[in-house]
Amino acid sequence: MIRILYIINLLVLAAGLISASTIEKVEKTGTITYMSSQNIYVKFENTAGITQGDTLFQRIDNKLLPAMIVKFISSKSVAGETVNGLDLKVDDKLIAVIEKIVPDVNEEKQSPIVTVPSTPEGEFKADLPPKNPAVKQKASLKGRFSIQSYSNISNSPHFADNQRWRYTFSLNAKNIGESNLSFSNYMSFAYRADQWSDMPNNFGRSLRIYDLALNYQFDETTSLWVGRHINFKISNISSVDGVQFEKGFDRNYVGVVAGSRPNFTDLGINLKLFEYGAFIGRDDSLGSGYMRNTLAVFEQTNDFKTDRRFIYFQHSNSILENTNVFVSSEMDLYKMISGIKKNDFQLTSIFASLQYSPITAVSFYLSYDARKNVIYYETFKNFIDSVFENETRQGFNLRLNIKPIRFLFVGLNGGYRFQKNDLKPARNFGGYITYSEVPLIEITPTISYSKIITSYIDGGVAGLRLSRNITDNIDLSVYYRNTQYKFNNSIASINQNSVSFDLSTILLNPVFLTLSYEGIFEKTSTAGRILLDLTTRF
Repeated sequence: MIRILYIINLLVLAAGLISASTIEKVEKTGTITYMSSQNIYVKFENTAGITQGDTLFQRIDNKLLPAMIVKFISSKSVAGETVNGLDLKVDDKLIAVIEKIVPDVNEEKQSPIVTVPSTPEGEFKADLPPKNPAVKQKASLKGRFSIQSYSNISNSPHFADNQRWRYTFSLNAKNIGESNLSFSNYMSFAYRADQWSDMPNNFGRSLRIYDLALNYQFDETTSLWVGRHINFKISNISSVDGVQFEKGFDRNYVGVVAGSRPNFTDLGINLKLFEYGAFIGRDDSLGSGYMRNTLAVFEQTNDFKTDRRFIYFQHSNSILENTNVFVSSEMDLYKMISGIKKNDFQLTSIFASLQYSPITAVSFYLSYDARKNVIYYETFKNFIDSVFENETRQGFNLRLNIKPIRFLFVGLNGGYRFQKNDLKPARNFGGYITYSEVPLIEITPTISYSKIITSYIDGGVAGLRLSRNITDNIDLSVYYRNTQYKFNNSIASINQNSVSFDLSTILLNPVFLTLSYEGIFEKTSTAGRILLDLTTRF
Protein backbone atom coordinates (compact mmCIF):
# COMPACT_ATOMS: atom_id res chain seq x y z
CA MET A 1 0.00 0.00 0.00
CA ILE A 2 2.84 2.41 0.81
CA ARG A 3 4.44 1.66 -2.56
CA ILE A 4 1.17 2.55 -4.29
CA LEU A 5 1.01 5.85 -2.38
CA TYR A 6 4.56 6.72 -3.46
CA ILE A 7 3.67 6.04 -7.11
CA ILE A 8 0.58 8.27 -6.81
CA ASN A 9 2.72 10.97 -5.19
CA LEU A 10 5.18 10.88 -8.11
CA LEU A 11 2.33 11.29 -10.59
CA VAL A 12 0.98 14.21 -8.57
CA LEU A 13 4.42 15.82 -8.51
CA ALA A 14 4.66 15.63 -12.28
CA ALA A 15 1.26 17.30 -12.64
CA GLY A 16 2.24 20.02 -10.16
CA LEU A 17 5.44 20.88 -12.06
CA ILE A 18 3.47 21.58 -15.25
CA SER A 19 1.49 24.45 -13.72
CA ALA A 20 4.03 25.78 -11.22
CA SER A 21 5.11 28.61 -13.45
CA THR A 22 1.67 30.20 -13.79
CA ILE A 23 -0.12 29.73 -10.43
CA GLU A 24 0.69 30.95 -6.95
CA LYS A 25 -0.99 30.61 -3.55
CA VAL A 26 -2.40 33.71 -1.84
CA GLU A 27 -4.34 34.28 1.36
CA LYS A 28 -7.84 35.75 1.60
CA THR A 29 -9.05 36.67 5.11
CA GLY A 30 -12.67 36.58 6.25
CA THR A 31 -14.50 37.20 9.53
CA ILE A 32 -16.95 34.89 11.33
CA THR A 33 -20.27 36.78 11.53
CA TYR A 34 -22.64 34.10 12.81
CA MET A 35 -22.57 30.53 14.17
CA SER A 36 -25.38 27.98 14.32
CA SER A 37 -25.21 24.39 15.57
CA GLN A 38 -24.77 23.20 11.97
CA ASN A 39 -22.91 25.94 10.12
CA ILE A 40 -20.43 28.76 10.54
CA TYR A 41 -20.85 31.89 8.40
CA VAL A 42 -17.76 33.78 7.24
CA LYS A 43 -17.88 37.13 5.43
CA PHE A 44 -15.22 38.07 2.83
CA GLU A 45 -14.72 41.15 0.69
CA ASN A 46 -15.52 38.72 -2.15
CA THR A 47 -15.43 34.93 -2.50
CA ALA A 48 -13.66 34.71 -5.86
CA GLY A 49 -11.40 31.66 -5.91
CA ILE A 50 -13.17 29.85 -3.03
CA THR A 51 -15.05 26.67 -3.98
CA GLN A 52 -17.25 24.15 -2.19
CA GLY A 53 -15.12 21.64 -0.31
CA ASP A 54 -12.25 24.08 0.31
CA THR A 55 -10.69 24.27 3.77
CA LEU A 56 -10.52 27.54 5.72
CA PHE A 57 -7.72 27.93 8.25
CA GLN A 58 -7.19 29.72 11.54
CA ARG A 59 -3.78 31.21 12.27
CA ILE A 60 -2.60 30.19 15.74
CA ASP A 61 0.97 30.84 16.92
CA ASN A 62 1.99 31.61 13.33
CA LYS A 63 0.62 28.25 12.12
CA LEU A 64 -2.31 27.64 9.79
CA LEU A 65 -4.65 25.06 11.32
CA PRO A 66 -7.65 23.61 9.44
CA ALA A 67 -10.83 25.12 10.93
CA MET A 68 -13.75 24.78 8.52
CA ILE A 69 -14.93 23.02 5.35
CA VAL A 70 -16.90 25.22 2.91
CA LYS A 71 -20.38 23.90 2.03
CA PHE A 72 -22.26 26.94 0.67
CA ILE A 73 -21.02 30.04 -1.14
CA SER A 74 -22.50 33.45 -2.01
CA SER A 75 -20.82 36.46 -3.56
CA LYS A 76 -19.46 37.78 -0.25
CA SER A 77 -19.84 34.98 2.31
CA VAL A 78 -19.47 31.25 2.81
CA ALA A 79 -21.00 28.75 5.21
CA GLY A 80 -19.69 25.40 6.37
CA GLU A 81 -18.88 23.08 9.25
CA THR A 82 -15.97 22.98 11.68
CA VAL A 83 -13.19 20.43 11.57
CA ASN A 84 -10.54 19.30 14.04
CA GLY A 85 -12.44 20.56 17.10
CA LEU A 86 -11.10 24.12 17.07
CA ASP A 87 -13.09 26.40 19.37
CA LEU A 88 -14.25 29.21 17.07
CA LYS A 89 -16.32 32.28 17.94
CA VAL A 90 -17.89 35.30 16.26
CA ASP A 91 -15.32 37.88 14.97
CA ASP A 92 -12.55 35.25 14.67
CA LYS A 93 -10.53 35.53 11.45
CA LEU A 94 -10.41 32.59 9.02
CA ILE A 95 -8.11 32.32 6.03
CA ALA A 96 -8.77 30.87 2.57
CA VAL A 97 -5.67 29.77 0.64
CA ILE A 98 -6.56 30.18 -3.04
CA GLU A 99 -4.81 29.83 -6.36
CA LYS A 100 -4.06 33.04 -8.26
CA ILE A 101 -3.12 33.03 -11.94
CA VAL A 102 -0.17 35.36 -12.57
CA PRO A 103 -0.63 37.15 -15.94
CA ASP A 104 3.00 38.24 -16.28
CA VAL A 105 5.81 35.94 -15.17
CA ASN A 106 8.07 38.97 -14.77
CA GLU A 107 5.85 40.54 -12.11
CA GLU A 108 7.03 40.34 -8.54
CA LYS A 109 5.28 37.37 -6.89
CA GLN A 110 4.02 37.19 -3.37
CA SER A 111 5.61 34.68 -1.04
CA PRO A 112 3.93 31.27 -1.45
CA ILE A 113 1.59 30.21 1.31
CA VAL A 114 1.92 26.70 2.71
CA THR A 115 -1.27 24.62 2.59
CA VAL A 116 -2.03 22.62 5.72
CA PRO A 117 -4.09 19.41 5.30
CA SER A 118 -7.39 18.63 7.00
CA THR A 119 -6.28 15.50 8.85
CA PRO A 120 -7.47 13.73 12.01
CA GLU A 121 -4.73 15.30 14.14
CA GLY A 122 -5.77 18.90 13.57
CA GLU A 123 -2.53 20.43 14.85
CA PHE A 124 0.10 19.85 12.17
CA LYS A 125 2.55 22.63 11.58
CA ALA A 126 2.39 24.58 8.33
CA ASP A 127 6.00 25.57 8.91
CA LEU A 128 8.49 25.06 11.68
CA PRO A 129 9.86 28.48 12.74
CA PRO A 130 12.72 28.75 15.21
CA LYS A 131 11.46 28.61 18.76
CA ASN A 132 11.65 31.84 20.76
CA PRO A 133 11.39 31.11 24.50
CA ALA A 134 11.43 34.84 25.27
CA VAL A 135 7.93 35.38 23.84
CA LYS A 136 5.42 35.66 26.68
CA GLN A 137 2.07 33.98 26.06
CA LYS A 138 -1.08 36.02 26.64
CA ALA A 139 -3.95 34.61 28.67
CA SER A 140 -7.06 33.56 26.74
CA LEU A 141 -10.41 32.09 27.66
CA LYS A 142 -12.81 30.34 25.27
CA GLY A 143 -15.90 28.36 26.11
CA ARG A 144 -19.14 26.94 24.77
CA PHE A 145 -22.38 25.92 26.46
CA SER A 146 -25.39 24.36 24.76
CA ILE A 147 -28.80 22.95 25.69
CA GLN A 148 -30.51 20.48 23.38
CA SER A 149 -34.01 19.04 23.52
CA TYR A 150 -34.66 16.02 21.28
CA SER A 151 -38.25 14.74 21.10
CA ASN A 152 -39.58 11.61 19.38
CA ILE A 153 -43.26 11.37 18.47
CA SER A 154 -44.81 8.28 16.86
CA ASN A 155 -48.23 6.67 16.36
CA SER A 156 -46.71 3.18 16.43
CA PRO A 157 -47.48 1.04 19.51
CA HIS A 158 -43.93 -0.32 19.34
CA PHE A 159 -42.32 3.07 20.05
CA ALA A 160 -43.23 5.29 23.00
CA ASP A 161 -43.02 9.07 22.74
CA ASN A 162 -40.05 10.43 24.63
CA GLN A 163 -37.92 13.50 25.11
CA ARG A 164 -34.18 13.65 25.68
CA TRP A 165 -32.21 16.54 27.14
CA ARG A 166 -28.51 17.07 26.56
CA TYR A 167 -26.22 19.72 28.04
CA THR A 168 -22.66 20.22 26.81
CA PHE A 169 -19.94 22.45 28.21
CA SER A 170 -16.41 23.12 27.05
CA LEU A 171 -13.80 25.51 28.41
CA ASN A 172 -10.23 26.26 27.38
CA ALA A 173 -8.26 28.63 29.59
CA LYS A 174 -4.76 29.17 28.21
CA ASN A 175 -1.93 30.73 30.17
CA ILE A 176 -4.06 31.55 33.20
CA GLY A 177 -3.00 34.92 34.59
CA GLU A 178 -0.31 35.00 31.85
CA SER A 179 1.34 32.06 33.61
CA ASN A 180 2.45 28.74 32.13
CA LEU A 181 -0.65 26.98 33.48
CA SER A 182 -3.63 26.09 31.22
CA PHE A 183 -6.89 24.22 31.70
CA SER A 184 -9.15 22.31 29.30
CA ASN A 185 -12.54 20.67 29.76
CA TYR A 186 -15.27 19.08 27.65
CA MET A 187 -18.26 17.26 29.17
CA SER A 188 -21.89 16.40 28.49
CA PHE A 189 -24.93 15.46 30.55
CA ALA A 190 -27.87 13.64 28.88
CA TYR A 191 -31.00 11.91 30.07
CA ARG A 192 -34.55 10.99 29.07
CA ALA A 193 -37.22 13.11 30.73
CA ASP A 194 -39.37 10.10 31.64
CA GLN A 195 -36.40 8.41 33.35
CA TRP A 196 -35.37 11.32 35.57
CA SER A 197 -36.45 9.44 38.70
CA ASP A 198 -33.81 6.80 37.93
CA MET A 199 -31.06 9.41 37.64
CA PRO A 200 -29.36 8.61 41.00
CA ASN A 201 -28.76 5.06 39.76
CA ASN A 202 -27.64 6.08 36.27
CA PHE A 203 -25.75 9.29 36.97
CA GLY A 204 -22.48 7.85 35.73
CA ARG A 205 -24.02 6.91 32.39
CA SER A 206 -25.57 10.36 31.96
CA LEU A 207 -22.52 12.46 32.80
CA ARG A 208 -19.73 11.97 30.26
CA ILE A 209 -16.41 13.72 30.83
CA TYR A 210 -14.16 13.52 27.76
CA ASP A 211 -11.50 16.00 28.81
CA LEU A 212 -10.64 17.53 32.20
CA ALA A 213 -6.98 18.39 32.58
CA LEU A 214 -4.35 20.90 33.64
CA ASN A 215 -1.33 21.67 31.48
CA TYR A 216 1.93 23.23 32.60
CA GLN A 217 4.26 24.55 29.91
CA PHE A 218 7.79 24.60 31.31
CA ASP A 219 9.01 26.16 28.06
CA GLU A 220 8.04 25.96 24.39
CA THR A 221 9.43 22.42 24.12
CA THR A 222 8.43 20.89 27.46
CA SER A 223 4.92 20.33 28.80
CA LEU A 224 3.08 18.25 31.39
CA TRP A 225 -0.61 17.22 31.34
CA VAL A 226 -2.38 16.03 34.49
CA GLY A 227 -5.95 14.71 34.45
CA ARG A 228 -8.08 13.23 31.66
CA HIS A 229 -6.63 14.24 28.32
CA ILE A 230 -6.53 13.16 24.67
CA ASN A 231 -3.13 13.62 23.02
CA PHE A 232 -3.55 14.32 19.29
CA LYS A 233 -0.13 12.87 18.54
CA ILE A 234 -1.37 9.48 19.80
CA SER A 235 -5.09 10.03 19.20
CA ASN A 236 -5.85 6.32 18.77
CA ILE A 237 -5.05 5.79 22.46
CA SER A 238 -8.10 7.95 23.31
CA SER A 239 -8.53 9.55 26.76
CA VAL A 240 -6.00 8.81 29.52
CA ASP A 241 -6.62 9.48 33.23
CA GLY A 242 -3.16 10.27 34.53
CA VAL A 243 -0.03 12.18 33.53
CA GLN A 244 1.47 12.89 30.11
CA PHE A 245 4.91 14.44 29.70
CA GLU A 246 6.43 15.62 26.43
CA LYS A 247 9.84 17.07 25.56
CA GLY A 248 10.97 18.49 22.24
CA PHE A 249 14.50 18.51 20.82
CA ASP A 250 14.69 20.74 17.77
CA ARG A 251 12.36 18.91 15.34
CA ASN A 252 12.16 15.73 17.43
CA TYR A 253 9.93 15.02 20.41
CA VAL A 254 9.52 12.25 22.98
CA GLY A 255 6.78 11.61 25.50
CA VAL A 256 5.67 9.24 28.25
CA VAL A 257 2.15 8.46 29.41
CA ALA A 258 0.97 6.71 32.58
CA GLY A 259 -2.56 6.40 33.92
CA SER A 260 -5.73 4.42 33.34
CA ARG A 261 -8.42 3.97 30.72
CA PRO A 262 -11.95 5.19 31.42
CA ASN A 263 -14.64 2.57 32.00
CA PHE A 264 -16.05 1.11 28.79
CA THR A 265 -19.67 1.59 29.90
CA ASP A 266 -19.84 5.03 31.52
CA LEU A 267 -16.42 6.67 31.04
CA GLY A 268 -15.91 6.63 34.81
CA ILE A 269 -12.49 6.41 36.45
CA ASN A 270 -11.23 2.84 36.83
CA LEU A 271 -7.73 2.57 38.29
CA LYS A 272 -7.68 -1.18 37.58
CA LEU A 273 -7.46 -0.38 33.85
CA PHE A 274 -3.90 0.87 34.29
CA GLU A 275 -1.91 1.66 31.13
CA TYR A 276 1.46 3.14 30.30
CA GLY A 277 3.56 3.81 27.24
CA ALA A 278 5.93 6.09 25.39
CA PHE A 279 6.09 7.78 22.02
CA ILE A 280 8.71 9.41 19.81
CA GLY A 281 8.28 11.54 16.74
CA ARG A 282 9.73 14.06 14.35
CA ASP A 283 8.40 17.07 12.43
CA ASP A 284 10.07 18.10 9.19
CA SER A 285 9.50 20.87 6.67
CA LEU A 286 10.33 19.75 3.14
CA GLY A 287 10.18 22.51 0.56
CA SER A 288 6.78 24.14 1.02
CA GLY A 289 5.34 21.09 2.78
CA TYR A 290 5.70 19.26 6.07
CA MET A 291 6.07 15.72 7.38
CA ARG A 292 5.25 14.22 10.78
CA ASN A 293 6.04 10.69 12.00
CA THR A 294 5.06 9.31 15.40
CA LEU A 295 5.75 5.86 16.88
CA ALA A 296 4.22 4.74 20.20
CA VAL A 297 4.41 1.57 22.32
CA PHE A 298 1.64 0.88 24.85
CA GLU A 299 0.76 -1.68 27.51
CA GLN A 300 -2.86 -1.75 28.71
CA THR A 301 -3.87 -3.84 31.73
CA ASN A 302 -6.92 -5.00 33.67
CA ASP A 303 -6.29 -5.53 37.38
CA PHE A 304 -2.61 -5.05 36.45
CA LYS A 305 -2.64 -8.10 34.14
CA THR A 306 -1.76 -7.56 30.51
CA ASP A 307 -4.92 -6.78 28.55
CA ARG A 308 -3.31 -5.55 25.36
CA ARG A 309 0.23 -4.68 24.18
CA PHE A 310 0.68 -2.91 20.87
CA ILE A 311 2.66 -0.51 18.67
CA TYR A 312 1.01 2.50 17.04
CA PHE A 313 2.50 4.30 14.03
CA GLN A 314 1.22 7.53 12.48
CA HIS A 315 2.51 9.39 9.42
CA SER A 316 1.32 12.49 7.57
CA ASN A 317 2.81 14.77 4.95
CA SER A 318 2.08 17.49 2.40
CA ILE A 319 5.36 17.16 0.55
CA LEU A 320 3.76 17.43 -2.86
CA GLU A 321 1.79 20.56 -3.69
CA ASN A 322 -1.98 20.24 -3.25
CA THR A 323 -1.50 16.72 -1.85
CA ASN A 324 -2.01 15.43 1.69
CA VAL A 325 -1.14 11.90 2.78
CA PHE A 326 -2.07 10.25 6.08
CA VAL A 327 -1.22 6.71 7.26
CA SER A 328 -1.81 5.06 10.64
CA SER A 329 -1.32 1.50 11.76
CA GLU A 330 -1.56 -0.66 14.89
CA MET A 331 0.38 -3.88 15.51
CA ASP A 332 -0.48 -6.11 18.47
CA LEU A 333 2.42 -7.79 20.30
CA TYR A 334 0.56 -10.02 22.78
CA LYS A 335 -1.85 -12.94 22.57
CA MET A 336 -3.45 -15.28 25.11
CA ILE A 337 -5.67 -18.17 24.02
CA SER A 338 -7.01 -20.76 26.51
CA GLY A 339 -4.79 -19.32 29.26
CA ILE A 340 -1.57 -19.61 27.21
CA LYS A 341 0.33 -16.33 26.91
CA LYS A 342 2.38 -15.59 23.82
CA ASN A 343 4.38 -12.69 22.44
CA ASP A 344 3.10 -12.43 18.91
CA PHE A 345 3.38 -9.82 16.14
CA GLN A 346 0.07 -9.24 14.36
CA LEU A 347 -1.09 -6.37 12.16
CA THR A 348 -4.36 -5.16 13.69
CA SER A 349 -5.20 -2.21 11.47
CA ILE A 350 -3.92 0.06 8.75
CA PHE A 351 -5.56 3.20 7.42
CA ALA A 352 -4.25 5.29 4.54
CA SER A 353 -5.76 8.33 2.85
CA LEU A 354 -4.79 10.60 -0.02
CA GLN A 355 -6.27 14.05 -0.69
CA TYR A 356 -5.40 15.73 -3.99
CA SER A 357 -6.61 18.89 -5.71
CA PRO A 358 -4.76 19.37 -9.03
CA ILE A 359 -6.77 22.52 -9.82
CA THR A 360 -9.26 24.70 -7.94
CA ALA A 361 -12.26 23.10 -9.65
CA VAL A 362 -11.35 19.47 -8.92
CA SER A 363 -10.49 17.59 -5.74
CA PHE A 364 -10.60 13.95 -4.75
CA TYR A 365 -10.12 11.84 -1.66
CA LEU A 366 -9.15 8.15 -1.59
CA SER A 367 -8.85 5.96 1.50
CA TYR A 368 -8.08 2.34 2.33
CA ASP A 369 -9.02 0.78 5.67
CA ALA A 370 -8.16 -2.73 6.89
CA ARG A 371 -8.72 -3.76 10.49
CA LYS A 372 -9.41 -6.62 12.84
CA ASN A 373 -11.39 -6.39 16.05
CA VAL A 374 -9.24 -5.17 18.94
CA ILE A 375 -9.08 -7.92 21.59
CA TYR A 376 -8.61 -7.20 25.31
CA TYR A 377 -7.59 -10.57 26.69
CA GLU A 378 -8.39 -9.93 30.37
CA THR A 379 -11.46 -7.73 30.01
CA PHE A 380 -13.21 -10.19 27.68
CA LYS A 381 -11.39 -13.42 28.56
CA ASN A 382 -14.56 -15.54 28.73
CA PHE A 383 -15.31 -14.56 25.16
CA ILE A 384 -11.74 -14.84 23.88
CA ASP A 385 -11.55 -18.60 24.40
CA SER A 386 -14.18 -19.06 21.69
CA VAL A 387 -12.33 -16.92 19.15
CA PHE A 388 -10.32 -19.01 16.72
CA GLU A 389 -10.05 -16.58 13.83
CA ASN A 390 -10.32 -12.81 13.88
CA GLU A 391 -11.06 -11.87 10.30
CA THR A 392 -9.85 -8.72 8.64
CA ARG A 393 -12.42 -6.29 7.28
CA GLN A 394 -11.20 -4.18 4.38
CA GLY A 395 -12.71 -1.18 2.67
CA PHE A 396 -12.08 1.47 0.01
CA ASN A 397 -13.71 4.89 -0.22
CA LEU A 398 -13.49 7.47 -2.98
CA ARG A 399 -14.89 11.02 -3.11
CA LEU A 400 -14.68 13.37 -6.09
CA ASN A 401 -15.77 17.04 -6.08
CA ILE A 402 -15.99 19.03 -9.30
CA LYS A 403 -16.92 22.63 -10.08
CA PRO A 404 -17.50 22.59 -13.86
CA ILE A 405 -18.87 26.14 -13.99
CA ARG A 406 -19.34 28.99 -11.54
CA PHE A 407 -21.88 28.28 -8.77
CA LEU A 408 -22.35 24.63 -9.90
CA PHE A 409 -20.93 21.84 -7.72
CA VAL A 410 -20.94 18.12 -8.45
CA GLY A 411 -19.86 15.42 -6.02
CA LEU A 412 -19.47 11.68 -6.52
CA ASN A 413 -18.64 9.04 -3.93
CA GLY A 414 -18.27 5.28 -3.75
CA GLY A 415 -17.31 2.62 -1.23
CA TYR A 416 -16.39 -1.07 -1.27
CA ARG A 417 -16.09 -3.17 1.88
CA PHE A 418 -15.51 -6.89 2.21
CA GLN A 419 -14.74 -9.61 4.72
CA LYS A 420 -13.85 -13.25 4.20
CA ASN A 421 -17.15 -14.70 5.45
CA ASP A 422 -19.37 -12.18 3.61
CA LEU A 423 -21.74 -13.73 1.08
CA LYS A 424 -20.89 -10.78 -1.15
CA PRO A 425 -19.05 -7.48 -0.62
CA ALA A 426 -20.88 -4.37 0.56
CA ARG A 427 -20.98 -1.59 -2.02
CA ASN A 428 -22.27 1.94 -1.87
CA PHE A 429 -22.18 4.79 -4.32
CA GLY A 430 -23.91 8.10 -4.88
CA GLY A 431 -23.54 11.77 -5.59
CA TYR A 432 -25.01 15.25 -5.42
CA ILE A 433 -25.50 18.34 -7.58
CA THR A 434 -25.66 21.82 -6.03
CA TYR A 435 -26.24 25.21 -7.62
CA SER A 436 -25.36 28.04 -5.25
CA GLU A 437 -27.98 30.80 -5.01
CA VAL A 438 -30.19 30.58 -8.10
CA PRO A 439 -30.57 34.13 -9.51
CA LEU A 440 -33.58 36.20 -8.42
CA ILE A 441 -34.82 33.70 -5.79
CA GLU A 442 -31.35 33.18 -4.19
CA ILE A 443 -32.19 29.60 -3.20
CA THR A 444 -29.51 26.91 -3.17
CA PRO A 445 -30.91 23.53 -4.34
CA THR A 446 -29.11 20.23 -3.81
CA ILE A 447 -30.17 16.96 -5.44
CA SER A 448 -28.61 13.80 -3.98
CA TYR A 449 -28.82 10.05 -4.37
CA SER A 450 -27.09 7.14 -2.63
CA LYS A 451 -27.27 3.39 -3.28
CA ILE A 452 -26.27 0.55 -0.97
CA ILE A 453 -25.95 -3.15 -1.87
CA THR A 454 -24.97 -5.80 0.68
CA SER A 455 -25.59 -9.52 1.23
CA TYR A 456 -28.81 -8.74 3.12
CA ILE A 457 -30.09 -5.39 1.82
CA ASP A 458 -30.53 -3.56 -1.47
CA GLY A 459 -31.74 0.02 -1.29
CA GLY A 460 -31.41 3.65 -2.21
CA VAL A 461 -32.06 7.13 -0.83
CA ALA A 462 -32.99 10.10 -3.04
CA GLY A 463 -33.23 13.62 -1.67
CA LEU A 464 -33.81 17.28 -2.49
CA ARG A 465 -32.66 20.11 -0.21
CA LEU A 466 -33.49 23.80 -0.63
CA SER A 467 -31.46 26.27 1.44
CA ARG A 468 -31.58 30.04 1.71
CA ASN A 469 -29.98 32.74 3.81
CA ILE A 470 -33.03 34.86 4.70
CA THR A 471 -30.80 37.52 6.30
CA ASP A 472 -27.21 37.56 7.54
CA ASN A 473 -28.48 36.00 10.78
CA ILE A 474 -31.19 33.61 9.58
CA ASP A 475 -30.60 30.35 7.71
CA LEU A 476 -33.54 28.25 6.48
CA SER A 477 -33.55 24.87 4.71
CA VAL A 478 -36.18 22.33 3.64
CA TYR A 479 -35.31 18.72 2.88
CA TYR A 480 -37.32 15.91 1.26
CA ARG A 481 -36.01 12.33 1.26
CA ASN A 482 -37.35 9.05 -0.14
CA THR A 483 -35.89 5.81 1.23
CA GLN A 484 -36.48 2.40 -0.31
CA TYR A 485 -34.88 -0.71 1.19
CA LYS A 486 -35.46 -4.33 0.20
CA PHE A 487 -34.27 -7.09 2.54
CA ASN A 488 -33.00 -10.10 0.60
CA ASN A 489 -33.87 -12.77 3.16
CA SER A 490 -37.47 -11.75 3.75
CA ILE A 491 -40.49 -10.29 2.03
CA ALA A 492 -40.30 -7.18 4.19
CA SER A 493 -39.33 -3.89 2.59
CA ILE A 494 -39.25 -0.20 3.49
CA ASN A 495 -40.73 2.63 1.46
CA GLN A 496 -40.35 5.76 3.53
CA ASN A 497 -40.87 9.46 2.84
CA SER A 498 -39.55 12.16 5.12
CA VAL A 499 -39.66 15.96 5.22
CA SER A 500 -37.50 18.14 7.44
CA PHE A 501 -37.17 21.85 8.21
CA ASP A 502 -34.16 23.59 9.76
CA LEU A 503 -34.06 27.16 11.06
CA SER A 504 -31.00 28.79 12.59
CA THR A 505 -30.79 32.34 13.93
CA ILE A 506 -29.39 34.60 16.63
CA LEU A 507 -31.95 34.65 19.42
CA LEU A 508 -30.12 37.06 21.69
CA ASN A 509 -26.49 37.71 20.89
CA PRO A 510 -24.43 35.68 21.68
CA VAL A 511 -27.15 32.99 22.07
CA PHE A 512 -27.85 31.02 18.89
CA LEU A 513 -31.06 29.13 18.22
CA THR A 514 -31.52 26.09 15.98
CA LEU A 515 -34.94 24.54 15.48
CA SER A 516 -35.37 21.38 13.41
CA TYR A 517 -38.30 19.12 12.59
CA GLU A 518 -38.31 15.83 10.68
CA GLY A 519 -41.46 13.91 9.79
CA ILE A 520 -41.21 10.27 8.65
CA PHE A 521 -44.17 8.77 6.82
CA GLU A 522 -44.80 5.10 5.99
CA LYS A 523 -47.97 3.22 4.96
CA THR A 524 -48.98 2.20 8.46
CA SER A 525 -47.06 4.55 10.72
CA THR A 526 -45.73 8.05 11.08
CA ALA A 527 -43.06 9.49 13.31
CA GLY A 528 -41.64 12.88 14.05
CA ARG A 529 -38.50 14.31 15.59
CA ILE A 530 -38.11 17.82 16.99
CA LEU A 531 -34.72 19.27 17.89
CA LEU A 532 -34.24 22.53 19.80
CA ASP A 533 -30.70 23.80 20.34
CA LEU A 534 -29.56 26.86 22.29
CA THR A 535 -25.84 27.57 22.16
CA THR A 536 -23.68 30.36 23.51
CA ARG A 537 -19.95 30.92 23.09
CA PHE A 538 -17.69 33.13 25.11
